[in-house]
Amino acid sequence: MTALLPWQASAWQRVCVQIADGKMPHGILLAGPPDSGKANFAAGLAAYLLCQGHSKPCGECRQCNFVTAGTHPDLLEVTLEDSKQIRIEQIRALIHWATQTAQQGGYKVCTINPADKLNNQSANALLKVLEEPPPNTLICLVSDQPMRLLPTLRSRCQRIELGTPSQQEAVLWLQGQLDSSADIELLLSIAGGMPLRVLDAIDEDYLKLRLELSSHLVPLAKGDRSPIDVAAVMAKEEVGRVLGLLYQLVSDSIALTLSGGKVIKNRDLSDTIQQYSHLRSVSHRYKLLDHISEALGQLNGTSNPNGQMLLEGVFVKVG
Repeated sequence: MTALLPWQASAWQRVCVQIADGKMPHGILLAGPPDSGKANFAAGLAAYLLCQGHSKPCGECRQCNFVTAGTHPDLLEVTLEDSKQIRIEQIRALIHWATQTAQQGGYKVCTINPADKLNNQSANALLKVLEEPPPNTLICLVSDQPMRLLPTLRSRCQRIELGTPSQQEAVLWLQGQLDSSADIELLLSIAGGMPLRVLDAIDEDYLKLRLELSSHLVPLAKGDRSPIDVAAVMAKEEVGRVLGLLYQLVSDSIALTLSGGKVIKNRDLSDTIQQYSHLRSVSHRYKLLDHISEALGQLNGTSNPNGQMLLEGVFVKVG
């Protein structure tokens, strides 16, 4: 069963009180930054509502076994399939599922993640279900960017904020997850304070890519290295990861300049970041962040841009 994350304890207690009082809404919106544990919370809530044991979720009853196996007929997960949007056909299937009687005689739970990828058609179709919800049915919307949801959808859901854990909470939790040789504070810093991101994304390949990308930063800024050549090499990696790393390095260089010499996240790369900060003005670096954000927007949009060309456009702006 999904373990409750310690920094979600207060939100979890509030929801449990609502369930005990019979005041659980039909729609909730789990909002918070990426990797804050929203999917964990949603999974835990589904397990809690579907469990028929005494201590919920018990992890032992028939319902919990169904949930663990991913075969519970009254649990539906709607996510991106072969598209960058959640399509109307998926919501129509949800509506059909929601209007059927619960096969196990209890709650029915549907999770939509990421809910901000609902297109207009699918969002309007979902709205009809939230306006006239079937009994004992919970629709849980999960989103990093809740303001992208239709206001009418947001207004029909109880919003639960799941934010960033404190430094102490994050370090203590990661100490139980990682080898004692890990530099937890550095990894957590690179991950923007999000411990789940440390586990899910900051692996050896990520750290290797980070070092390689940082090695190109100063030569690109000096004009000693071709943006086209660097893009060709970096395009072999996950382009979104490359752009995200570059954004972080440039942001750190701005922080270094504005704070008078302190690198915020990548302290082990402080020499490289300091060299780069002396080569380009703060205004130039802010514009570069805009270019990186635009490239990420194209990459995550509904079109299918050429990743290498996106990188070429960004690396040209580094120089």
